[in-house]
Order: sequence, then C-alpha cells, then structure tokens
Amino acid sequence: MATAVLSIGPFRKVHDINVSSKNGRNFIIDIYEDGNGGYESEVTVLDNISVTKGSWIYKVSPASTSVEDNFKSAIELIQKYLSSVDPKDSISDIHNPCNYPFISETQQNNVLASMGVSLTVRIN
Repeated sequence: MATAVLSIGPFRKVHDINVSSKNGRNFIIDIYEDGNGGYESEVTVLDNISVTKGSWIYKVSPASTSVEDNFKSAIELIQKYLSSVDPKDSISDIHNPCNYPFISETQQNNVLASMGVSLTVRIN
C-alpha cells in the first residue's frame, strides 16, 4: 500500500484586521498580496444585530493597489455599511491580532487620521 503525504498551506498571504462597532457589529478586513506587487482586499460583515441578520463578504474597490488605499477603502466600506443600517453606530475598535505584516501600525493610524477617525489601532 502506498502512502501519500499531503501538505497544506495558504494559497496567498493575508493580513487580518478585526473591526468592531460600538453597538456590537463585527467586521474582518482581509488584505491579500495580489502577486504583482500590489494588494487587494475584502471585508466580511458579521451582523447579528440588524433586522436582517447575517454575514456577507464584500470585495473592496480601492483607488489603487497600494496597501494604504486598500485599508482606507475597507474602513470606508464599513462606515457606509454602518450608516446604512444604523446611523448612530460607528467603529469603536480596530485590532490586528497577528501583528501587521502588510500595513504598519503607523500607516493604519495615519490613514485613520486622514479620514477623521479618532481611533488608535491595537496590535495583538
């Protein structure tokens, strides 16, 4: 009988960023290397508070393939989602559970400041 060895690894590198709202909605920003020196991203919405409960994945459409534009577009998508389901809700926490492989803490804070978001990201 032959023995097979199977090795599984990620098909591309990812930077996960967890975002929470003050009313308890959760989001996951996934920023991926695109293989051409740029980045692409998506946002997973985890909403068990709204009338229409559920989870959805949205592809982010940044102005460029830079990591900063991907992060900014993801935050804008979350802000637009929140304003559409609960105009009184807002982002309350941004947490990088696995350090920050693509966009540094300083870069994230600079993007947030440029958007008028008064938060400081958390690392680990």
